[in-house]
Amino acid sequence: MPDDEKSGRMPKIARLALGFAALTVAGIAFAGTLQAKGTGRLFISNERDHTVTVLEAKTLEVVKTIPVGRRPRDMQWNDDKSKLYVAASDVDMIQVIDIEKLEVVNEIFAGDDPELFEISPDGTTIVASNEDEDMASFIDIDSEKIFRQVPTGVEPEGVSYTADGSQVWVTAEVSQVVHVMDTATGDVYADILVGNRPRRAVFSPNGKEYWLANEISANVHVIDTSTFEIVGEITFEGLKGAPGEVSPVGITMTGDGRTVFVTLGHANHLAVIDRETRKVRKYLLVGSRAWNTQLTRDNKILYVVNSGSDDITLIDVEKTKVIKTVPVGRYPHTLRIDD
Repeated sequence: MPDDEKSGRMPKIARLALGFAALTVAGIAFAGTLQAKGTGRLFISNERDHTVTVLEAKTLEVVKTIPVGRRPRDMQWNDDKSKLYVAASDVDMIQVIDIEKLEVVNEIFAGDDPELFEISPDGTTIVASNEDEDMASFIDIDSEKIFRQVPTGVEPEGVSYTADGSQVWVTAEVSQVVHVMDTATGDVYADILVGNRPRRAVFSPNGKEYWLANEISANVHVIDTSTFEIVGEITFEGLKGAPGEVSPVGITMTGDGRTVFVTLGHANHLAVIDRETRKVRKYLLVGSRAWNTQLTRDNKILYVVNSGSDDITLIDVEKTKVIKTVPVGRYPHTLRIDD
């Protein structure tokens, strides 16, 4: 069971029945009029409210609170950002939000307990990590059917496509491995032994490095994507006075590949790392249980999702300085930007 424990998980039949039923939940908040895609708005999934909060980017006011299935976690855009896909883990679905309507319009069965997922570069396939059944599910978006399931180590989480779509890399938390899969066949190229509880990862812009956050061993591994070998390690001993345990989870790299941001979980800090030297340049105090990150398209603002304090922190990337913190729903998990 991961650190972000399941609270009140239901039997599978009951969970499936709650997919669209959750959409009748009352208490939707509005501020402003609905707009088309490309609004710059922020979408934040809230695990314990079973909602997605929509914020106006400029004012950070709530536009709408969208009811979704139980325990929403990861979210991904389709190609033109007309749809936002949301993993509702406790109902075993990936739900689809129409961005103009700001409501759920469809849902796709995604295997048992989908946590993180990615959409292939060509927009045809979803690969989801099924935490409870130790599988990676391949889903055809057009037919909305699972066409392949690949066994993984215990508690798969991170899912990362290579830029050309030929491989997908999947982390397995308890087994401490990264699986490298051929997307055409489902064959596993390699099982890479890494640190304790590997969570999330990002490829460098040139595709030559895979940066992986290991939560319990409190480090980041850099893996050569051609040899599948660990070629670097970043630790966080320099963090002084942290109120909790250093537990790296979320990881984001700037578009130029120069800077890597890593959330340090219960230590309530964000690490700013120079990618070339692999040294921590700075620590920033953010919210409680800093868990995930998301950069704006222009790389000017980094959003940090703080699940323990139910808020998000805005970071000025150029100045590496905290701008402000804004409350959202309960136990926020993922943030995506309509930019």
